[in-house]
Amino acid sequence: MGPNRYECLCGQRCLTGATEWDHLGEWERRRRSRETLWLGILSSTPFLLVGLLIYLAVKHSTGTLIGISAFVVCPFLVVNLPFWFKVAGSIWRTRFSSGIKAKQT
Repeated sequence: MGPNRYECLCGQRCLTGATEWDHLGEWERRRRSRETLWLGILSSTPFLLVGLLIYLAVKHSTGTLIGISAFVVCPFLVVNLPFWFKVAGSIWRTRFSSGIKAKQT
């Protein structure tokens, strides 16, 4: 996802080949969202198994549970946060940012 057009300093406009989020169909949006969420879940699963073993091996405490939860959530966030920030940037460009929108037409 990214701007459809790029305007260089000389004033020439070029197509980038990117597609904005608002230009995707509903089916494609759901597919991309679902795949990103599943990829995050799948990447966190091994960490969940290791975290569960650590939790069962050490003393059960709130601090241990919080640490293991952070350990498990990190891969999910590493996969999902960049995607959702790109979606937010795309929405911002197409819906709210009048300066960039004027350059893209």
